[in-house]
Amino acid sequence: MNSYVLLIALVVATGGFVFGVDSGIIATTLGHKTFAVYMYRPSAKNTSLTGAIVSLYNAGQALGTFITGYSADRFSRRWTICAAGMLATFGAALQTAAQNVGMMIAGRFVAGLACGMILAVVPVYIAEVSPPKNRGLIVGLQGMMISIGFMVANWIGYAGGYASGNAQWRIPLAMQMPGAILLSIGCFFIPYTPRWLVGKERYDEAKAVIIRLHGDQTEEYLAQEFTQIHDQILLENEGRNTGLISSVGKLFSKQYFRRTATACFILMMGQLSGSTVIQNYQSIFYAAVGYTGRTGLLISGIYGFMGVFGQIAYLAFVADKWMRTRTLWIGSGFLCVMISIIMALSAEFGTGSTDQSGPRAAIAFIFIYSFGYALFFNAMVWVVPVELFPFFLRSKGLGLAVFSKAVVAIVLAQITPIAIEHVHWRYYSLFIASNFVAGLIYFFFLPETKGKSLEEIAELFGDALATEQLEDIDTSGKEGIHVSKHVETA
Repeated sequence: MNSYVLLIALVVATGGFVFGVDSGIIATTLGHKTFAVYMYRPSAKNTSLTGAIVSLYNAGQALGTFITGYSADRFSRRWTICAAGMLATFGAALQTAAQNVGMMIAGRFVAGLACGMILAVVPVYIAEVSPPKNRGLIVGLQGMMISIGFMVANWIGYAGGYASGNAQWRIPLAMQMPGAILLSIGCFFIPYTPRWLVGKERYDEAKAVIIRLHGDQTEEYLAQEFTQIHDQILLENEGRNTGLISSVGKLFSKQYFRRTATACFILMMGQLSGSTVIQNYQSIFYAAVGYTGRTGLLISGIYGFMGVFGQIAYLAFVADKWMRTRTLWIGSGFLCVMISIIMALSAEFGTGSTDQSGPRAAIAFIFIYSFGYALFFNAMVWVVPVELFPFFLRSKGLGLAVFSKAVVAIVLAQITPIAIEHVHWRYYSLFIASNFVAGLIYFFFLPETKGKSLEEIAELFGDALATEQLEDIDTSGKEGIHVSKHVETA
């Protein structure tokens, strides 16, 4: 693997870190009593406003995906990521300086807007610069950075408990800014993706970028890669209106609807797996079994490590080694079992139980659940959806999938506090059922995309491939398409 590809992927995957911190910090923020007193005075408790703080963040994500669908194609994936970093910085500043709950909600909305853009464009950028044989690992770096960001957020929140007064939550919220600032700065040092350059007919620049990305390959391979990208994009755009409105309509056409539905389903199931509910409301779960204050925040910090361990295991043992479909359906079965055990323990040793062994065991299985989610899903829910779409629909299709994810997250954010209060452990049955159904869909209906170029994947859904398979392309006699390693790479 070319180290340059890995380097720029890590720079862009900082967006995953930004999302991890922004989404994770709210769990510990809601766990600080000083935050509740300041925002919800005099009662220091308001279930509706707590839900609004969480759900408006998800509403911002939903809107951000629409911005990305246009911006990533019009202004490039690169500058869309840069703009998202700037928005995330502004949103964090609003939260840090919040004088009332309205300002806090506004800050969360802006941060959500930025993260919606990040989630919809970062996987697209990474996938378009990655070689087919390593794409699962490289795109999976976003999942790794999300896990690291979430873990860091938990420990920042725990450290905030040692501050006094409102600094307990203002300082942790301010720590959302460094990653976002670094992301925006980093975008000045990465290239445009070769596919975006070809789409804009900037062929010499595209050739130079391909050489920088895959210069460790032979000149023949570089020529084959450029030829496949060039010819496929020309074929896709031939006689077609690729504007925003027309492209969105195409997502629901007979030709592309299966791909659209599959991408949306995978990301929605990422929410309905139960991961976000456990992540955002873990302080409430811990409090229910007697772990409050710094102890609850400490448990949250330890919980964050499980996602990182799971991601390391994914990169080491699963990425580009296991079939994508196998990873998803085995993962769904694993989560189904874990949540069933947690539900049974919660039912048997509920609130008021004098036996603490049951609640502690439930927390242990929540930790195992987190490891499993990171191992099977944290990266894969981004790897597969971004692979499904042709170039002219890629950013818009993934944007729609992230929008679907955000809508589900909004619904869960609204109903979860109420469900926890009224139906208690029975709420877990929703996630058991959704994981079971998802596993069946992945096993029977999801096509395998491992090892194929983004252009070749279109063939799985019946699209015409403009060239032969990548390694079989004959570039001789194709004037103006030959790639030489002597092309200027500045």
